[in-house]
Amino acid sequence: MNKKNSRILSASLAAAMTAALVIPAAADLVKKDLAVDAGLSVYVDGKLTTPTDVNGKGVDVFAADGTTYLPVRAMSNALGAQISYDADGYKVYVDTAKTDDKAADYLKTYFGIAPMTGTVTTAAFNAALAKISEGVKVEDANLTVGAAVKAAVEAAGLKELALVYSAEKSAAATAGCSKIQDAYLPYVACALDTSLASGTWKFDAKLDGDTATQLLMNAVNIAGKGRNYLGNASDPDIYQKLQSTWATFGNFDDATLSQLGADLVIAGASTGYNLKYDGYNANFLPEYTLQYGHSDITHAVQLIGLLNGEGIDAKVALEPKTSIYEYMLEWGDPANLTMTPTYEVKAIEGGRYLCYATEYDMKLEFDTVADKEAFDGIIAQYAKKWDTNTDGDGNPTVALLAGAWWQPLYTSTVPMKDTENFTLIKDNVVRNGAYTIHPFSTVDGTAAIAKVVKEKAPNLSVDLTDLYVNKAFYNYLTGADHQ
Repeated sequence: MNKKNSRILSASLAAAMTAALVIPAAADLVKKDLAVDAGLSVYVDGKLTTPTDVNGKGVDVFAADGTTYLPVRAMSNALGAQISYDADGYKVYVDTAKTDDKAADYLKTYFGIAPMTGTVTTAAFNAALAKISEGVKVEDANLTVGAAVKAAVEAAGLKELALVYSAEKSAAATAGCSKIQDAYLPYVACALDTSLASGTWKFDAKLDGDTATQLLMNAVNIAGKGRNYLGNASDPDIYQKLQSTWATFGNFDDATLSQLGADLVIAGASTGYNLKYDGYNANFLPEYTLQYGHSDITHAVQLIGLLNGEGIDAKVALEPKTSIYEYMLEWGDPANLTMTPTYEVKAIEGGRYLCYATEYDMKLEFDTVADKEAFDGIIAQYAKKWDTNTDGDGNPTVALLAGAWWQPLYTSTVPMKDTENFTLIKDNVVRNGAYTIHPFSTVDGTAAIAKVVKEKAPNLSVDLTDLYVNKAFYNYLTGADHQ
């Protein structure tokens, strides 16, 4: 149990709070002539929450003699916490360390670790450990949760931290936890303080698949080998994180790739490209992820607020990119534009123009595929210009997010169910060390890009990646329509 984020409730407090477990119903308190107000409503972050017990049955929230009684399990679920109840010790454990319900998918996708179920053997756990950290293994044939935690602490790069835990410090960190073998005590204490392990686990029990999966995922995250993201859309501080992260982005360049990208546009092989750096990769699960490109951080902040308003949550990452693309004259006279260090339009041959812009790709890993599919409709209504919602000068005549575009860009690397509004294109990835450029093309447009790369940069190659892009950007890519 994480000391900073969890609490072991005293017997008296447990008795007062666990209505779903040991508290008599409000009606029983009425019989004892207590002043009871029943049927209270509970709002979490301004939204009505209906408390239920472990079986899904509604649980009363009430006040008696000036004290409000909330069911621990229901409120813990509403706040995303884990809870367990020790009937023998008369204790309730609440742990606010988040669990990852996609941990098994992630370990399989990025590390090739097969899903684990039932009781996990030492051999199976060691095989999984070998895929996330070299040289770490469990020696004990009797694989308990405590033994697995020790190995996970080492895999996470926390061994030295664990060894500074004295017997006194370890005892304080593990107070109230299930029995822990002395050899594993400092490692468990360290794991609890770093949220590598949960205080709700039974550390002397045999390791089960769910616990092993979460433990390995936590070790991957702490070791810096997991997702690279800012937080969830629902996090109260996500807006600040977006702003502060954007403020750290500076221009970066790879001269070879930048020249090649410009050559592609001049030759008409591509309408533009993005220059990116591997160190910013979000490493999200493709099935649940969309990549949304834009240049205005206020737009990103408002978009996250919009998702929250629609009841959609997602993990959020911000990846910087230098974007070079063809400027269309129908967007306005380039002579009237204000140039800045992060946005410039330059004339090229044939009376055409290129934009050079510091932009971002916001990666969104949604909680569900259904939420991912719903994104297109949300953008179409609130974050996209249409002829029907703008005046003759292109100004919105309805309320739209700041920085709404005619042709927003968002893509998925796996097929979308909505085949009418998403079309397969190709990302023609060209790599030079840790830098890559990403000129997009139609499926039949890859040959033209390959031809330019072969002529202009024969030492580089093109790696074709499938992308499923929204209709508006596909129209821009093909020149079919401005919206």
